[in-house]
Amino acid sequence: MKHNRYFLPTPFCIAVCAALLCPMNVEAVPFTVFSVGDPVLEDIRFLSREAGHSLISFTPPFSRDEIALFLNEFDVETLSPVGREAYSRIQAALSPETLLSSGFFSLSTHIILTGEARIRTNVDVLWDDFSYHFKDSPALLSAPVNLFFGNTVQLFIEPVINRDPSVFDEENTVFGMNVPYTSDNFDMNMPLRAFFAVGGPWWNFELGRDRVSFGVGRTGNMAISDTPDYYDMARFSLFSSVFKYSLLISQTPLTLNGSNNSLLAPDAKTPDFSDGGMNSTTNRYLYVHRFDIRLFKKVSLALTEGVMVGNSPLELRFINPLTIFHSFFSWRDYPDWNKQADRSHMIGSLFSVDVEWAIIPSLALYGQFVMNELSTQYEIDNFPEEQAPNATGYLLGLEFDRDFSGWQTVVWGEFVYTDPFLYVLSSPFASFIWMRRLADMGTKPLRYTWFGHWEGRDTILFAVGSSFSKGRLNFSADVSYALKGEHTLLWDWGMGQGYNDQKTPSGLSEKRLTAAFGSTWQILSYLTLYGQIGGAVIFNAQHTLGNTEYGGFFALSVKVFY
Repeated sequence: MKHNRYFLPTPFCIAVCAALLCPMNVEAVPFTVFSVGDPVLEDIRFLSREAGHSLISFTPPFSRDEIALFLNEFDVETLSPVGREAYSRIQAALSPETLLSSGFFSLSTHIILTGEARIRTNVDVLWDDFSYHFKDSPALLSAPVNLFFGNTVQLFIEPVINRDPSVFDEENTVFGMNVPYTSDNFDMNMPLRAFFAVGGPWWNFELGRDRVSFGVGRTGNMAISDTPDYYDMARFSLFSSVFKYSLLISQTPLTLNGSNNSLLAPDAKTPDFSDGGMNSTTNRYLYVHRFDIRLFKKVSLALTEGVMVGNSPLELRFINPLTIFHSFFSWRDYPDWNKQADRSHMIGSLFSVDVEWAIIPSLALYGQFVMNELSTQYEIDNFPEEQAPNATGYLLGLEFDRDFSGWQTVVWGEFVYTDPFLYVLSSPFASFIWMRRLADMGTKPLRYTWFGHWEGRDTILFAVGSSFSKGRLNFSADVSYALKGEHTLLWDWGMGQGYNDQKTPSGLSEKRLTAAFGSTWQILSYLTLYGQIGGAVIFNAQHTLGNTEYGGFFALSVKVFY
């Protein structure tokens, strides 16, 4: 089957044409995109919660024009003192200070130097077992650069000096820091964020590498989450105050085995590579469509559907909506990954529903449902040997945001449940697994993670957290209890009654209780200290009955912003 490898995606063509046709106003506010992790998004969330509004959209990154729509909902005089401060910070972010300006062109940049040190009492407790905040270490040095062209175009690049993310858990030591002191410590994927963005009052387009997370989950989101280190992507959005449509296309290369590791479980049915089996591809693409709808400023609903195409160049047919039906009809178009397996298709589906309800001012209830496979009871009862394992997940959260005597207060709780085979489909290439290479390529393991919730499959999680901010001080705390089954980030998919009988957590569950407390103090406008302390207790560690691990940790970081 022939594929046309030389076409520009339709959204890209639309965006470029629109940018060329839009007049550039040199006096207008620069066009800016606010990505996941930007403090502006947390201020937007607080204002919405305190006012008793549901969020306009669950789907960042947000453009300058989307945030302007959000600000139009509020009368500043009716906001609490903390709400007014948040409103002012958002307004200030929409008009970034520039280092250089000439006609329709302007440039802004700054330098961030962050030193972090960590100590743990037990090397058998991994850093991310202590706290999900340790999923990544901060960059030692970063210098984000924004180039603005009129009020329509933004170019962004963030050069960083960063430590390889595998180093902390590879080192069997109690001490760690984010300084890459040897050549194989450097993260060679720099930059982790760099993109071109263009937009207007009802649309925006982004092309490059950025962070993405769809949903309002505090511990992560179920379909598309910030779990990967980055997304190489094209993203197109149309939006209003009550509706948003988003298209995300991400290139997701996958290699099943490196020199020191394998994505396959030991008992998985591996292909015979000498007989044309495949173990690596760069022609693997994730196509996602998302629809956000808002009703009466009280209820918001988001639908996500998409496909992972395991080995094919970019295809036009997956760019139009309702791709989940394309998955149903198109799986026969691709050769099976493993000729020896009963089913090993190269295409997999994703579907999710997000709901948020602003119950009363300051209090909101939200939930998420995600699925890759769902067998009805009739199918299980009548055709047990032909049924793929169920693959569903759920998240339920409650959040309270309010001004208490000048303190910006946030309290939340979440419950997460994931089936043993969520994110895993009939071949590794159709599964929702993300990969990238690390420093010293060829000797280090490949880095795998999920596109969805960072805890992954076969998990029950209870988590609560809080944050209190006033002026230059912030205090935070979170406690979680997780039950983890034996299914990890491996491909071990199969069919039949035995697979559908498995419940979460499967086998002998590992039980993990963690607590973490942190504080941030902005001593000066350019100097910030952050400290965190906590611990973890793991029962049945490594799924061994009676094996208990205890550990404590302390982390301190110093950030200089210039």
